[in-house]
Order: sequence, then structure tokens, then C-alpha cells
Amino acid sequence: LKIFKPIFLFFGGCFLVMSPLYSQTDTAIQVESIDMDTLMPTEAVAVPLDEMIPEEAPIEEPIGTWTFYGNSNISTNQSQFSNWQGGGQNSIAISTSLNLNLTYQSPNLTWETTFDAGYGLILQGTNGRWFKNDDRVELTTKVGKKASESWFYTFLLTPSTQFQPGYYSEEDTKPISQFFAPGYVVASLGMDYNPSQKLSVFVGPVTSKNTFVLNQDLADQGAYGVEAAKMDPVTYEYIPGTGKKHRSETGGFMRVVYNEPRIMKNVGIQSKLELFSNYLYNPQNIDVDFENTLTLKINQYISTNLTLHFIYDDDIMIALDPEGLRSGPRLQFKEVLAVGLSIQL
Repeated sequence: LKIFKPIFLFFGGCFLVMSPLYSQTDTAIQVESIDMDTLMPTEAVAVPLDEMIPEEAPIEEPIGTWTFYGNSNISTNQSQFSNWQGGGQNSIAISTSLNLNLTYQSPNLTWETTFDAGYGLILQGTNGRWFKNDDRVELTTKVGKKASESWFYTFLLTPSTQFQPGYYSEEDTKPISQFFAPGYVVASLGMDYNPSQKLSVFVGPVTSKNTFVLNQDLADQGAYGVEAAKMDPVTYEYIPGTGKKHRSETGGFMRVVYNEPRIMKNVGIQSKLELFSNYLYNPQNIDVDFENTLTLKINQYISTNLTLHFIYDDDIMIALDPEGLRSGPRLQFKEVLAVGLSIQL
């Protein structure tokens, strides 16, 4: 009995300690009864099958955007002399230019159209007449479908000509050029590399270059590369009206345009280089048209423009003597420096 007495005391103490814990646990785990009828609807509601499947949202086509910008320049130059020992003639000159750009841009299609025109007049002396010193008009439209990140399948069309008749000198009465005499229309199919808005490199292996000389007298002379009038075998004189007014050439065309409005503070540059090679006639003689315009902006409305224009065309014969007995292709060069009003459109 002495041995079992401590055992009975140990188990009796454990029972007294654990009995309150069991009573608390029973109280904590009591769960109220839940009425299942409140969770289940009393009546089943039929849902149509087409309403159970959500409709797919319509796919919206990307929307393209149109952008338009341009600028116009008006400049004048005037000089006057009175009792000036070094001599000189009074003169006044005025020139204007207009540049417009309309572009449609979408994720897969680009359509850009540019219009470039310029016209200028100069008057020298007191008894002289107005003589043009700038005359050009060119329209370029280019449609491209995206091929990769920077390459586009492109069709390019460029007609260009001038407004008014041109003369060698103030004394001449017969024009050497006029509206669409010459006129050029270039249609080309190729690829356009356009990594940014500043640079465009177009390469057209399939190109048609068309030259128009709508003045019959100039066409009879074979001016600007068209076929001259036929010669009379008896008098050895050209037969009037038999000269061709149109010439078509097939070849390769390349056009590089670079436009950097800020190469440094208030200074911008725009360059355009066009190259053409006739596949069928002297392909090694490449026609070159290279134009550069440097713009120095004085303030918001006044700017200075320096234009350098180079042209070489193997089909254009330049007179090498006053009588015009000798002629041949030569590099043509024009430089225009203008200070005037600049308006952003």
C-alpha cells in the first residue's frame, strides 16, 4: 500500500488539472447547426448555353494618323548707287518658296506626299526688265507597305517642272525653257529604308523616267534629250514639227533624303540626292541631281537660307560658244543666298 499511495496521488492530481482544459475545449469546438436550405435555392434557374459562354471582344483595327506641316519663305534684296566711284547698277530682287508635307502613318502602311516650289525675280538697272532667278515646282508622293522594322515595299512618283519661260539673257526673245519644257516624271518601284524621320534611302531597280518638251521649237532642236526634228535631205535643214516631245527611259533610280533641323543651335540642313542610270543606253553615265539647303534661324520669323544645287545629265547639251556651234554635257550649278521672312504652317 505504501508503494501505490504515491501513484494514486499522482493520477489524482493530473485528473484535477486536466478536467478544466477538457471543459474549455468542448465549449470552443461547439458548432451551431446550419440550415442547408438557406444555402441551396429552392428552385433551379435555367441559364441558356450561349449566355454561359462569354462572347469574344471584337478586334479593333489599328487606326492611322495624318500629319501636316510646312513652311514658306519670302526674301528680298536691294541695292542702289548714286555717284559711286566704283560703279554698279541698281537692282532689286524678290524670291519666295513653299514647302508642304502631308503624311499618313499606320502600323503597316505609310503614305507621304511633299510639295516643293520656288520662284524669284530680279531687276537690274533703270531700263532693264524683270528676269527670273529661281523657278521650280516638284511634287513627290511615296506609298510604302512595311516589310520589316525599317524597310518598306515602296512605289514612288515624282513629277517636276517650272512655272514661267526662261531665257539666256535679257535680250533674248525665244525661251529656252517653259512649263513642262522640260518636265520630268519619274515612276519607280523598289524598297525604302526609313530608320527615322530624318533619313530616307529609296532604291528602285524598276524605274521609268519620262522627259517632256511641250514646246515644239525646243523639241525640234532636240533639247533636253528628246529626239530632234528630221533633216530635209535636199536643204539639210530641220523639218519643223517633226521633233519628238517625249522621251522614255528605263533604268535604276536611287533617292536619298536627309533632313536634320538642328545640326547645331539655330542651324539646320536638308539634303536630297537623286541618281538615275539608263539600262539600255550608256548605263555608266549616271544622271545626278544633288541639292542642299542650309538654314540659319535668326529668330522665330527671320532666317537665312543658302541653297546649293548641282545637276549633271548626259542627255542635256550645253552651248560651249555664243553661236551655239559646239555643245556638250556639263555640270550645272546654282547658288541662292536669301535672307527674309520665314513662316511655319
